[in-house]
Amino acid sequence: MPRLNTVTVVRSDYDGATAVASSVLARAIGYMRARGFRVDDLHGSNATLENVVNSLDSLDSIFFTGVGHGDTNVFTGQDRRAIFETCSDADYKLRSRVVFLLSCLTGQNLGVDLVRNKGVMVFVGYKVEFTWVQSRVQDPLADVYARSFFEPVLELYYKLADGKTVKEAYLASIDKWNYWIDYWSKSNDPIAPLVVQTLVWDRDGQVLYGDENATIGTPTPIPLSWWVASGIAFGLPLFAVASVIILDMQTKSKVV
Repeated sequence: MPRLNTVTVVRSDYDGATAVASSVLARAIGYMRARGFRVDDLHGSNATLENVVNSLDSLDSIFFTGVGHGDTNVFTGQDRRAIFETCSDADYKLRSRVVFLLSCLTGQNLGVDLVRNKGVMVFVGYKVEFTWVQSRVQDPLADVYARSFFEPVLELYYKLADGKTVKEAYLASIDKWNYWIDYWSKSNDPIAPLVVQTLVWDRDGQVLYGDENATIGTPTPIPLSWWVASGIAFGLPLFAVASVIILDMQTKSKVV
């Protein structure tokens, strides 16, 4: 039986899209740790199948999550190397766990297969190409456009770390999508129609399969020192992300 309050995270960061998404996931890791969760952060070159298997075997994590390029039948790590596939026995390592993948299209076949055939307790992911709009290379949560796309993702992590059920966390995420869709629908920004269209795309592509009442653990109170430190850090860029996000232009990026 997987251990509550333990998490295995994959954060590939080898190109612009994964670097941006990885920097966002670092926020979730910080929050989960502040909430008393033990997190094994497999970042960069450590985002491999071998390391994932070792982490799950040693920690027996209740929660597996990650960012990486994906397709309908595969989730990949660093340098687009496969980690979990519908045709792979490695998927059985996820049995009885909660899984959330910030990865394109994995909600179509892979997520269904994990729950239906591999014993995964619950899967959250995306059946579409997860896409966002960003204006320049910087911390995406400080970007006027990108923030709208990543706050709904973080909301799901935060609510899980707060001890909420997967369904409660999922619905809180949807509420955050709806908040930003409403915000940009009322905006006169010339980019607003593109932002709204893309937000609706991601929201409607977010899926949940399996046991909606699952939880990942019981949180501890957040230390005051964490709030102070995070209040300072949140105003600064997390990483110098890859230059695939074009300077001085509004552009789309996606984890595919």
